[in-house]
Amino acid sequence: MILRRSSQGSRVRLHRNTSPGATRTKKYRDGSTETLAYPSSYKYFVDVDGEVVKKSNSFKAAEEYYVDECAKKYNNGHGRLVIGKHHLVNNVATSQSDYPTSSNTKSEIKNFFDIRNIEYSSDETKEELLFKIQDNYDESGNHVSKTIRRIE
Repeated sequence: MILRRSSQGSRVRLHRNTSPGATRTKKYRDGSTETLAYPSSYKYFVDVDGEVVKKSNSFKAAEEYYVDECAKKYNNGHGRLVIGKHHLVNNVATSQSDYPTSSNTKSEIKNFFDIRNIEYSSDETKEELLFKIQDNYDESGNHVSKTIRRIE
């Protein structure tokens, strides 16, 4: 089970080992496939570009290794997940400042959605894309956070 994915689109993932010794193959819409062999033991593992590079029974150790691997790919990672500072959007650590606003380009908004596996139509306008982001307010009307709007 994927616990965290890179917030910058790199192939760095932190997993909980729910299927020791299993090999999983995922097929994508574009026809590409991805295969990952789960370790035969250990509770957590980190894979980088499809290769298991760290195994551990400690979540803290595995997450710290994951953070270090992300830092090798880019210099503006989130670090360890901090409750209250970050929340997960499809297993990607997201802080409030990460959410796109009207000052972002349509391409930047789509990139935010792509990294977090948020579906959208290619013909949606910038305004329609931004509508997927919901502003949340407290009882006094003060803006407190942003989240992804659930559209049924």
